[in-house]
Amino acid sequence: MKKRNAAWLFVCGAISGLALALCLGAAERETPKTDWSRLSVLSYPGGVTAFFDPDAGKLYLYDMNLEQCHAIRELTKLGEPMRRLR
Repeated sequence: MKKRNAAWLFVCGAISGLALALCLGAAERETPKTDWSRLSVLSYPGGVTAFFDPDAGKLYLYDMNLEQCHAIRELTKLGEPMRRLR
């Protein structure tokens, strides 16, 4: 009887310890900070401002007030037309 209780106690303790370790490990992770230093800013005479993200190969076109994103294009291969995403 004592062996059976000791086995259950060990199993429950192991499960609780594993759950605690997983919860603490997940809680310590922070969301990675976004690195905006690689963005290129382009300005067009019509008042459109564009941001090019070289990591994703995407170009984001904004209006002159930078409030609305008018278009998103993706660069797939140099020399070919950009793919329209939005």
